[in-house]
Amino acid sequence: MSQKKLIAEISALERKAELLVSQHHALKDELKQLKEENRMLRSVIEDKNEQIEHFQKTLNLSKIVNNAVVDHDDTTEIKRTINEYIRKIDKCIAQLSQ
Repeated sequence: MSQKKLIAEISALERKAELLVSQHHALKDELKQLKEENRMLRSVIEDKNEQIEHFQKTLNLSKIVNNAVVDHDDTTEIKRTINEYIRKIDKCIAQLSQ
């Protein structure tokens, strides 16, 4: 192999290595952006799930309140829901006190 041809191949390899390094940096940046987007979307999903849970509890409570006849199961559900709200309020008060 002539020295001229060897130098040309080394130059071609250097260009390919530079291209790979450039692509690596671009992919690394894209990965970082996608991870941040993923984190943000997970947070949104978590917030939406909490809202859904809250609305479902409110709906259940409204259904129970709207029923003219209250049986033992409904009373138990109301007590459980009220106790849950009280625990959440206590948590909020504790966090605000810190």
